[in-house]
Amino acid sequence: MLDKSFKWNKVPMIGLFFWLLKLVSTGQGESISDWSSQLFGQQNQIIGATFTVGWSLILFGVFIYMQIHSEKYRPIFYWLSVALLAVFGTILADGLSGVLGISHLFTTLIFAAGMVFSFLVWYFLTKSLSIHKITTLKAELCYWVTVMFSFAMGTALGDWFADTKGGYNPDPFGLGLGLLNTGLILGLIFLIVIAYRYFAQPRQNSISEILTFWIAYILTRPIGASFADYFGYDWRGGFLGNKGMSGIWLVIFITLMVITIVKHKKRERVEEGD
Repeated sequence: MLDKSFKWNKVPMIGLFFWLLKLVSTGQGESISDWSSQLFGQQNQIIGATFTVGWSLILFGVFIYMQIHSEKYRPIFYWLSVALLAVFGTILADGLSGVLGISHLFTTLIFAAGMVFSFLVWYFLTKSLSIHKITTLKAELCYWVTVMFSFAMGTALGDWFADTKGGYNPDPFGLGLGLLNTGLILGLIFLIVIAYRYFAQPRQNSISEILTFWIAYILTRPIGASFADYFGYDWRGGFLGNKGMSGIWLVIFITLMVITIVKHKKRERVEEGD
């Protein structure tokens, strides 16, 4: 079964709308995850977290199943899988630090090691780490495992940067930069990486091209989450809240999805015409 091949590519083109959707999906996932977890009140956070993990994990399972069993890249399956992964991945990554009492620095290192391991398995099975063309089931499964580790690592990285050694969510190794500063600093690094990819144009599937892609991919998680929490909790005394931010993210996400689907269908018609 793992040797199954697909006639068409299973992953999206990497361009402006790819990165916009990735950033929005992470911010959306953070806001919706927090809002859903708090539906039962602050005194019932365990119930709220269980509820959120339950519905988001089920929906993620549905859409990742559709994505993997589709014969080619379908924007709706791919991006809803990414968006739902951002929802339950938020709680799972935070739970590892909260329940086990492990600092965000160490959880970042743990998930980084997980990513390295997934790369090794990916290359061992396929002899390639291409993020542009995936046409086998083995490569696609490795791709999604790596995506999962990247979400978890990005979540832990953002918390490590933002959290302090005291107060809410204390972390003995926290850098204490706060939500806004974390978003701005990591956002600047993200823009530098994207600028390098655009202007230097490293050879496709070279080490630098693959490495910079995954660095940018990881960074989208803490950037989106930091701005989601800042505007949901800190800006104007939490005026928007998680509910307001969830609505804003959803409108932006749906708009970008519609544009992406239309562009993809046009590209398909051109390719079929050729």
